[in-house]
Amino acid sequence: MHSSIYPRNLLGKANMGQLDAIMPNTSTPSSFGGEVFEQIVSNAPFAISITDESGNILFVNDTFCRITGYTVNELIGQHSSMLSYKATPRTVYENLWSAITSGQHWQGQLINRKKCGEPYIADMSISKVDDDKGQTRYYAIHKDITEKHHLQTHQQNQSIMFQAVLNAAPLAIALVDQSHNAIFKNDRFERMNLSLDESPVQLLLDTIQMDYGYDTLEEFMGNKTQKYKGIHIESKGPMRERWFDFVLVRIPVSDTTAETYFNREQGYYIVVAINERTREKLLVEERRINAVKLMTHDNKYVHAMQEALMATLHQLQGPFNMIESAINILKRTNATCPGLLAMDEAMNTAVQAMDDIKQAVPERTSEAFQPVNLNLVVKDATSISTDELLLSSIDLNLSLDAQLPVLNGMPHRLVLALKQLLDNAIDSIQASKAKDRTIQVSTYADEHYVHLVVEDTGQGVDESIQLKIFQPFFSTKPKHKSGCRGIGLSIVQQVLNEHAATIEVARSYQLKGARVLISFPMNEW
Repeated sequence: MHSSIYPRNLLGKANMGQLDAIMPNTSTPSSFGGEVFEQIVSNAPFAISITDESGNILFVNDTFCRITGYTVNELIGQHSSMLSYKATPRTVYENLWSAITSGQHWQGQLINRKKCGEPYIADMSISKVDDDKGQTRYYAIHKDITEKHHLQTHQQNQSIMFQAVLNAAPLAIALVDQSHNAIFKNDRFERMNLSLDESPVQLLLDTIQMDYGYDTLEEFMGNKTQKYKGIHIESKGPMRERWFDFVLVRIPVSDTTAETYFNREQGYYIVVAINERTREKLLVEERRINAVKLMTHDNKYVHAMQEALMATLHQLQGPFNMIESAINILKRTNATCPGLLAMDEAMNTAVQAMDDIKQAVPERTSEAFQPVNLNLVVKDATSISTDELLLSSIDLNLSLDAQLPVLNGMPHRLVLALKQLLDNAIDSIQASKAKDRTIQVSTYADEHYVHLVVEDTGQGVDESIQLKIFQPFFSTKPKHKSGCRGIGLSIVQQVLNEHAATIEVARSYQLKGARVLISFPMNEW
C-alpha cells in the first residue's frame, strides 16, 4: 500500500484499519514528508471531509470542526446527513447524489447545521475517488459563505433601494466615468435621452465645447468639486425650446484593477444631475407674453383715442377759425346785428369745449429708452398675434439675423408698432382671399441701419395711396369693418418718428402682396 495524501494522524483517533480503508490510489509526492502534508491539510482554510459510498464520515480536518462546532470523535462514523438542515430543498440533494454517484463532479450550495443548531451556507465541491481496492470514496471541500452571502444580499438590497430612490427623484441622474460613459442612469435620464435623440451627457459636452472650448468634463470642472451649467436648446418636438440645469459633482474613487492593489490610484466619477425647467420657463414666458399683450392692447386703444381726439380737434379747428373770422367781420360791419351776441357766446362756448377736450385727452405711460434686440421685439409681437394667425389660417415665416446689433429704443412701443403692421397684413390677406396665406418677417443689418421687413400675400398697397395710409382716419377697409379705422398706421408712424426711423411701403416681389421696410439708424455706443 502506498502512503496516502491523507496522513494517518490526521484522522485523530481513527485506527489503522480506518486509515487504510480511505486511502486513495495516490501517493504523497516524495518532496513532502507525511508531517508536512498533514500540516497542509490540517491547516487548510477550507473544510475537508471524506465519506464512504453510503455517506458515512471517514475523515475531517480541523477547519471542518471549527465550522461545524463538532469534534473529530463526534463526526467520524456518523452519516453526513447529521449536518443537513431542512431549508435545503430535497431536489438539491437528489441532484447532488445523482451527479457524484455517476462519477461527475458536483459544486453548489447547501444549508447545513452546526452543532449549536445554527444554520450556515456551505459552498461545496464534491468528487468521487476510488482506491486501489476499488472502494468508492467521496472527497468534499466546503466553505462557510454565510457572511459573504449576507454582505452580497445586503449590497443587492441597498442597490435596489438606491435605484428605487433615484428613479423616484424628480431629476435625471447619471454616474459618469472619466471616459464619459454612464456607469449608472435612472429612468428619468433614459426618458430624457429618448426625447433628445442623444445622450444628455453628449449635449453637455457639445455645449461646453462650443461655449468654452473644453473637450472633457474634467476640463470644465477644473479644481472644483461641484459646478453648474444652464443649457437652452432649440427642439424639433412639440416644445420648440427646452431649458436644462446641469449640476456636476465630482466623487473620488480608488482604482480597482489588480495592478494598483499595492499602490491605490485615485480616480473619480462625476454625478450629473439634470433638472429640466422647460415647463417652468414656458409658464413664465406665457405670463410675460400675456402681460405684453395686455399692455399692447391698452396702449393701442389709448394711442388710438389720442390720435382720434387730436385729429378731430385739428379738423374742427379750421371751421371754427372761419366762423370766428366771420363773427369778427360782422362785429366791424354790423355791430347792431341782433344775432351777433348769441353767435359770439356760442363761439366762446365751442372754444372752451375744445380746450376741455384737449385736457381730457389721455396720456400714455412713459417708457424709457433702453438697449433693444429687434429680434425679441419680433418674437413678442408675433407671439401676441398667434391667435389671430391661427384663426385666419395664416403661416408665419421668420427670417431673423442672429448677429443683429442692439437698438436704443422703447421695446413696448416697438411691439405695438409691429403688432399694427401684422394686424394690417392679416386683414389684407383676409380681404384678398388668396390661397397662399403667408406673412414673412425678416431682420438684417448693414453698415448704417438695422432693418425690419414685413411682407404678406395680401392685396398690396396701390402707389396712389402709399403716402396717405399713414394719415389719421384714412382706411382701405370696407366700411362695415369695425375697429379703429385709419388709426393703426398712424400709430406706427408716430412710434417710428420717436425712434428716428424711416418706413417704406412697396410691393413684395417674393410674396406679391405688400412689403413694409422699416430702417432704424445704427446706434453709436
